[in-house]
Order: sequence, then C-alpha cells, then structure tokens
Amino acid sequence: MMEDANIRSGTSVDWDFVADLARRVFSAYGEYDRILPTCLDDPQFHTLVCEQEGRPAGFCMLSIGDGVGEVVAVAVDPAWQGRGIGRQLMRAIVEDARGMGIRLLLLKTATRNLSAQGLFRKIGFEEADREAGCYAAGQTAIGMRKRL
Repeated sequence: MMEDANIRSGTSVDWDFVADLARRVFSAYGEYDRILPTCLDDPQFHTLVCEQEGRPAGFCMLSIGDGVGEVVAVAVDPAWQGRGIGRQLMRAIVEDARGMGIRLLLLKTATRNLSAQGLFRKIGFEEADREAGCYAAGQTAIGMRKRL
C-alpha cells in the first residue's frame, strides 16, 4: 500500500490535467474531457487532486447540493492505478463532504467497471438502482449511495 499521497484542492491550474485524464479514462462514456474541467472554478463543485512525485496523478470531483453530494468523477492516471490513490481520493472527498454538512453521497458507475464498484463498496457505498442508457454509448450505470 502506498503512503498517504499529497491531496489538495483542484483549481483552474488543473484544467489540462483533468481534461487529459478524463479523455484517457472516460472517453467510452462521453465527452467528460470537455465537461469536467469547466467545473474546477464552479462553486457548486469541489475537486481534489492527488499528486505523486510532484505531478498530478488523479482527481475526484463532487457536485454539491442541499445536504446531498454527487461524486461525478474519480480518475487515476493508468500509470498510478493499483496503488491506493483512488481509495485515498474517495476517503478524502467523503471527509470533505461531511465537513460541508452533506448527509448523503451519490454516484454512478458503469456496470462493467468492476474495479470502481469494488472500491466504492469498500468505503461504504451500496447499490441503489440501475439506469439503462445512462452514458453516451448507451452503457448501463449502477447508482450507489452512502449515508454520512
């Protein structure tokens, strides 16, 4: 297991990193490389970036509502996957959400994304529903929730 990574708030300086990583890991699901970077300076979103060896290695983005938050993205550079970065980002976003007064966290993940489902379950998310055709290419999503 990796030591705690440097996790910091994401800002507009992370635009290129978020766009590039979203393009590489989410392209099968839609144009997230165009959508996600625009959220970096939006006060309705909270973004965390994990740095390894002085460079961004992953990010997690939370949409903030009235007592409810939705994890809209969590991504780790393929070169850094399997080292606990996704878990650290998710744990940090859960703690930040608690501090914001959020009482319920939601997220969606593709039915075929078994590694993400495993990660989310390990930190307390439970399956709530399924949504056929959720993503641009028609993939089904599993909706998950975690009460805080």
